[in-house]
Amino acid sequence: MAGRFFGGMGIGACSMLVPMYVAEIAPRGLRGRLGTLWQFLIVLGIMVSYWVDYGCLRHVPVGNTQWRIPLGIQIAPGGILMIGMAFLPESLRWLALRGRKDEVLKNLSKLRDLPTDHPDIIQELQEIEDAAEMDRQASSGKWTELFERENLHRLFLGIMLQIFQQWTGSNAINYYGPDIFRSIGLSSNDTEILATGVYGAVKVAFVFITFFFVDNRMGRRQTLMIGSVIQMVSFFVLGGMILSLEKDNGGVLGTNATVGAKGYVAMVCIYIFAIGYEISWGPIVWIVCSEIYPTRVRAISLSLTTAFNWAMNATLAKVVPIMMNDISYGTYFFFGAMSVVMGSFAYLFLPETRGRSLEEINE
Repeated sequence: MAGRFFGGMGIGACSMLVPMYVAEIAPRGLRGRLGTLWQFLIVLGIMVSYWVDYGCLRHVPVGNTQWRIPLGIQIAPGGILMIGMAFLPESLRWLALRGRKDEVLKNLSKLRDLPTDHPDIIQELQEIEDAAEMDRQASSGKWTELFERENLHRLFLGIMLQIFQQWTGSNAINYYGPDIFRSIGLSSNDTEILATGVYGAVKVAFVFITFFFVDNRMGRRQTLMIGSVIQMVSFFVLGGMILSLEKDNGGVLGTNATVGAKGYVAMVCIYIFAIGYEISWGPIVWIVCSEIYPTRVRAISLSLTTAFNWAMNATLAKVVPIMMNDISYGTYFFFGAMSVVMGSFAYLFLPETRGRSLEEINE
């Protein structure tokens, strides 16, 4: 329990700090890609965990070693992160807020791989310094500032995006994938874990593809709307297939159920959902939330919105098993309906931030 507590603290802190840090050091033309890289590494880690679980299930004798190996492996990436932190430059905006202009110039030149007297460096440095000066004059970045009208609107956007990201249903599948695949009739524990591993591989593949178009092809807002449509269709078809399968099997689905083509359609729908999520609500939410806040309140705002994300995550972990048990196929209709709501929210309320500097967004 203590290990999970401290591990959770580290993961919670990283989920707030990494997107913010990436946004503050990235050039505007690469900010979306680098933010997507964060999501790519998350799903890569999830996929690796699925396959490690599958390997331990197949090749490690039943006992304490079988569960200790997946948990122990987590020490390696944590150690790499701890060592790598020593080589990271400080955030440009953080340095500027504290009047350390020489360090801003030095780090900016290093990050952009350009000489300190290059016109692009001079222009970006001036933008950062001007924004920092405005922030210093405006306020000190206290919690009370979040409730000013301008910041409250941005905070509302960030909180809703984080809530919606959880209610896409992605973590419902991440956490209960084997149970979901069992519910459509997959016949063995090995097969359930294998299908979940394939689900993880699909997520990795398509968030990697997103890396190449997030800053060039479509904006944040349009991508979220397209992803919502894909998720909606996937969940509605999935719910319909499970409803039909339950009718075919006397109202109950399990490992002995006869599934046939409908079961495979349901399984494909889960994979298509993963595609829709990983090109949109998976990476884009973190990117937008790291972009929309002024520097002076960015850390406070992101800590609060990330807290909402994890609160919804915990709620989901408790609620989904109850939903799957009590309303079965209705669980997927619910997530499909949520996709309609979140797509509408993106269309009606979300401003476009692609291709704009953090200073331009804050104007």
